[in-house]
Amino acid sequence: MSQQQPKRLTRKELLRRNKRIAKRRQNRMILAGVVVTAFLVYITGIYGASLAFLGDFLSTGIVYLQFGNGFPIKVENQTFKQAEKMGSALSVLNSESLSFYSPTGSKVYEYYHSMQNPVIDVSNNRVVIYNANETSLKIANAHKILFNQEMSNDIIHASLAKNNYVAVTTKSQSFNGEVVIYNSQMEEVMKWLNAKSFPVQSFLSPKAKTLAVSCVLAENGKLMSDIYIIDIHNGTEKYSLRNAEGAVLSIEYINENEIIVFYTNKAVIINTDDGSVKYEYQYNGKNLKSYEIKNRQILMSFGSYTTKSDSDIIMTDFKFEPIFEVNTPEFIFDVTISSQRIYAMSDKVIEQYSLSGEKIGETPIKNNIKSILDYNGCIAIYGDSLDKVEKYKGNS
Repeated sequence: MSQQQPKRLTRKELLRRNKRIAKRRQNRMILAGVVVTAFLVYITGIYGASLAFLGDFLSTGIVYLQFGNGFPIKVENQTFKQAEKMGSALSVLNSESLSFYSPTGSKVYEYYHSMQNPVIDVSNNRVVIYNANETSLKIANAHKILFNQEMSNDIIHASLAKNNYVAVTTKSQSFNGEVVIYNSQMEEVMKWLNAKSFPVQSFLSPKAKTLAVSCVLAENGKLMSDIYIIDIHNGTEKYSLRNAEGAVLSIEYINENEIIVFYTNKAVIINTDDGSVKYEYQYNGKNLKSYEIKNRQILMSFGSYTTKSDSDIIMTDFKFEPIFEVNTPEFIFDVTISSQRIYAMSDKVIEQYSLSGEKIGETPIKNNIKSILDYNGCIAIYGDSLDKVEKYKGNS
């Protein structure tokens, strides 16, 4: 009986097999590199005696090696809250749990939080999850809960710096509100109290040298906003800035010494050293619906808060010099920048634009879409799934 000859692979099958072998070899090298680098970083004292930092470092690398079946990913029918990119992981918060996924769609870790009003904020390798208007707060990486913290007063807002310091804005027994700063080991560094206005948000510079606190107050029946810049090293207020025309929507540090403040009526870039306004962008009566900052560019969408009308999509540089401005008949809820594309989400389609504002195509969507975000390409978050949005090819 003649021995059966092995099947000869086609050129395409051979290339596919070689790619798989190369990928496995690359993954083994990545894992070895992560472990060795983490060990060297740890013993040289960059992370000191903190095992939590070593865990963060390993967690970020190991996420890449959690292999799934790709997108779309089916999720349980729970109420979606937030989705954020956290280093190599995709973090998805719903009414019952906080889940972390790898780039290939594997669920790396899931934490059931038991919070009534959960909110998250992320750094490169950690997430803070807190119960708004309650006292519970936790710090996690993509594999476990690192710290549990019970605040003395109800939490209004919490945020993470790039160096994993945490700013927690709370109510206060004796003041209008307070902000507590913790280091990466959840040791209290500073507490700031305010008796003049009501703190609602607080943001740390990347290296946690300064703190920007957004506050609200009313004078003569008119709502106003104050921004306090605080030196964390000595706990003193450097100055405060008042806007009598609109409330603060959000604050973003673009480097250690500059912030972008998005008001309801304008956006400004402020030097945190002296409080000077470097650049200003007036909305001219438009309503800011969403924004994203990436690659020293600011992407904003404007539309109505009350009626589903057309929308304007605008991109500027850090001087608010226009890169492009387009109008779309769609009512845009959310925008993101991913894979050299701009994605704009309405309740009907996800539009795609080049970075110069040329429309490339659009993708029909299901009725229960919640959000879009950049995670190794554009991800569409639905009530029952996480889908990768196909990237249209264009000339730019």
